[in-house]
Amino acid sequence: MLYRILFSGLFLLIFACTDSGVANVDQGDQPNFYRRHPQDPETGKFLVDSLGFPGNQPTDPVTGEVDPQPVRNWNYIDQLRRPFGSDSLLGKVYVAEFFFTSCPTICPKVKGQMLRLEEEFGDEPDFAMVSFTVDPKRDTPERMKEYAEKLGIVDMDRWRFIYGDKFEIYDLDKDYLSIAEENPNAPGGFDHSGYIVLVDRQGRVRSYANGTKPEEVDYLIKDIDLLLSK
Repeated sequence: MLYRILFSGLFLLIFACTDSGVANVDQGDQPNFYRRHPQDPETGKFLVDSLGFPGNQPTDPVTGEVDPQPVRNWNYIDQLRRPFGSDSLLGKVYVAEFFFTSCPTICPKVKGQMLRLEEEFGDEPDFAMVSFTVDPKRDTPERMKEYAEKLGIVDMDRWRFIYGDKFEIYDLDKDYLSIAEENPNAPGGFDHSGYIVLVDRQGRVRSYANGTKPEEVDYLIKDIDLLLSK
């Protein structure tokens, strides 16, 4: 089945994230997306078949090595008003994103790529998807259920739309290398990054893609395959 919705829009927000490793090395024909991956200490090339831990991870004070930590625990409810939290995702590979149902700009395009992932990994029991609303005042579970149905989502167990405390979620987004905040000057009244973030079975962030750029999601699909194979 091809995409169920035609999406449009532009992503103007630039989010900077670097990995540890050799700096200032000419990467040749390697796509910029591989900057999410660790680098070979000798050649400086990004390792296509290996994933690092992007973002501001703590380091061991003695060795200086990265000490990756899982996303903080969270417990909210989903679009069917079922309790759901980070513990429910342990042992699964999942992607997370932040959105609001009335978003007039990037959300429809990001949802198109999320639908693509749902379609790509629909037969993978260990793959899950999570969408946090940044507008819980209007995005009630019932409204998000209706939104999910309009997208054509059938499996409400695989793809959870999360409703929780606004300020807690605004703090939580940092763990997911995202931006989510109220801004009356932004389209729809909220700033959010549009990133799709990949999390491993231990709850640690391992990769991400700009959800408005299908070519980046192409590489994210490969990263998901890497984690599912472990």
